[in-house]
Amino acid sequence: MPFVFQAARPALITKNKEVIGAGRRGPALNFMYKVSEVKDKDVVLKIYVDEDSESPRNWDNLGTMVCWHRRYNLGDRHDYRDPDDFWFYLAEEISGSTYRTEQMTPRQREEYVRKNAIILPLYLYDHSGLTMRTYPFSCPWDSGQVGWIYVTKAKVREEYGVKRVTKKVRDRVIAVLEAEVETYNQWLGGDVYGFVLEDTQGNHIDSCWGFYGTDWMENGMADHILEEYRYLLEKVA
Repeated sequence: MPFVFQAARPALITKNKEVIGAGRRGPALNFMYKVSEVKDKDVVLKIYVDEDSESPRNWDNLGTMVCWHRRYNLGDRHDYRDPDDFWFYLAEEISGSTYRTEQMTPRQREEYVRKNAIILPLYLYDHSGLTMRTYPFSCPWDSGQVGWIYVTKAKVREEYGVKRVTKKVRDRVIAVLEAEVETYNQWLGGDVYGFVLEDTQGNHIDSCWGFYGTDWMENGMADHILEEYRYLLEKVA
């Protein structure tokens, strides 16, 4: 499939043309967007959008996310000028031979990489914010393919301790790559949160940040709040 780019509108928040997520968390909580608040007797639980969340592409990921965009720096940092450059150097990396890579046509390089790596397309929807996923959007004007997320089969064999990348292993890897894209999409959209626990006088009891998604019981928030106050999360709308 040829590389297609169509997205054009600017993001709501950028820094030196680099997407930085939902914004920056300031020193005063009064200026942050509060998602929910639950009061019970002598304690108050407040959940805020985490405006200083770390890009999940800084984590130890299985996949490598390579993107091109006229306005935003998306995914992992790279030096590929364009998709053809990407296919060349990845084919060279996999084959271990510059000469062999140079003898291939551009189409042969792409086919060689796809045979020796697990690779998914990345599509961006740019309209009042950014949304990314691994399959196309219905709107042709504000969306398009911006790159790929991939992992070589050599790395899969090393990470999973297998000699062959079977269909079962491949399916597991694809699920991991799709989960990485979903987490990155949550970060792009500001779908990252933190909680602050206070007494009724406003004194700090507990707080923690960096929870992706709004399933408070599954996104890790329930594991980090003090156990005696965990029941408050069940009351969050």
